[in-house]
Amino acid sequence: MSGRLTPGPPHSTADGATGNAPDNASDDAADDASEALDPRGLLRQLAPVAVPVPAGSQVRRPGAGPRRARPLSLVAGLLASLALFAVVTYLALGVGTGFVDRPVLGEVVRHRLAALDGPITVATHASKVPLLAASVLVALWLSWRRGSWVPLALVGATGALAVAAATVVKEVTDRSRPPAKLWAVQEDGFCYPSRHTVIATAVLLILAYVLTARIASRPARVALWTGAGALSLLAGLSRLYLGVHWPTDVVAGLVLGAAVPLVVVTVYALRAGRPLTRRP
Repeated sequence: MSGRLTPGPPHSTADGATGNAPDNASDDAADDASEALDPRGLLRQLAPVAVPVPAGSQVRRPGAGPRRARPLSLVAGLLASLALFAVVTYLALGVGTGFVDRPVLGEVVRHRLAALDGPITVATHASKVPLLAASVLVALWLSWRRGSWVPLALVGATGALAVAAATVVKEVTDRSRPPAKLWAVQEDGFCYPSRHTVIATAVLLILAYVLTARIASRPARVALWTGAGALSLLAGLSRLYLGVHWPTDVVAGLVLGAAVPLVVVTVYALRAGRPLTRRP
């Protein structure tokens, strides 16, 4: 009789499972923990039905790698927007732009139409808090669809930075609004830059960025970017139409609003430690 021990069969449990059951249980627990961190698991109750993608705007194939963006072009755009904002600020507050601001605003106010006052007032109010709330909902949906918190993080950071940047610059520049007799709505505080314009521009552009991330159709991407730009311009013009901002306030708001999402996307890409990509 040999002293060598021979391996026996794996232990069986009462329900017939083998001795590997503890390992399987630990794997299941790890899977459950991983699913708990997935936005789709948390948001499943909010959006239980998959939303169909319109024809012509199909999502890119999962196997297709992200389209690389040129880091230098992104950084160049950021520096250009910040430099342009500095120039506009110097002209408006240092040199003085009354020779442009006053006649342009006067002509806009002189040609106001009573029929447009109501719709433009609604549009200008919607370009701030309602737009921020809607952007968060869209970002939540995108995070659920893609199984990633990146869209929500980008949109949330952009909205917060836009509010903070516009508020700080307003307090620092201390520029007075146009005469109250020109106002079509009541406002308070300083006017440079237009905070409504900064927020609307920043949020609309970052939404266009995350929405076009996986859209294959070039016309659809162009339409989204064009729409974001047009709505940003509308938000700025509404402030001018209502007489509560000088034209240079609106120009500065558009430029600063464009710089904010560029800052957020650049910081995200650098923090992630990988090449800048076009799609989150």
